[in-house]
Amino acid sequence: MNNVDLGNQYAFGWITSLGQGTNLLITPVFSIAMAGVVLYFIIGGLQFLLSGGDKEAIAKAQKRITHAIIGFILLIVLFLFMQFFVGEFLNLGGFKIIK
Repeated sequence: MNNVDLGNQYAFGWITSLGQGTNLLITPVFSIAMAGVVLYFIIGGLQFLLSGGDKEAIAKAQKRITHAIIGFILLIVLFLFMQFFVGEFLNLGGFKIIK
């Protein structure tokens, strides 16, 4: 496989590899997704607290909290998969979410 210097070839400046460019996109996406999961969890907790004993409202709040926990677990699994396997399989030079 030929090495292409993206910074010189395509005028991306200081981005020198596809892995580095991908890395710049992945980090903010994970941050935004994690903020969404936390917000979803907080809304579920507030719904639970403000349900006033209404069984239907409690069930909705529990579902929201469960979905937030599932989303959190999926984000962790996806993060670990991308950190340890994607860079190796796709041969992306410089791809590491945590440096």
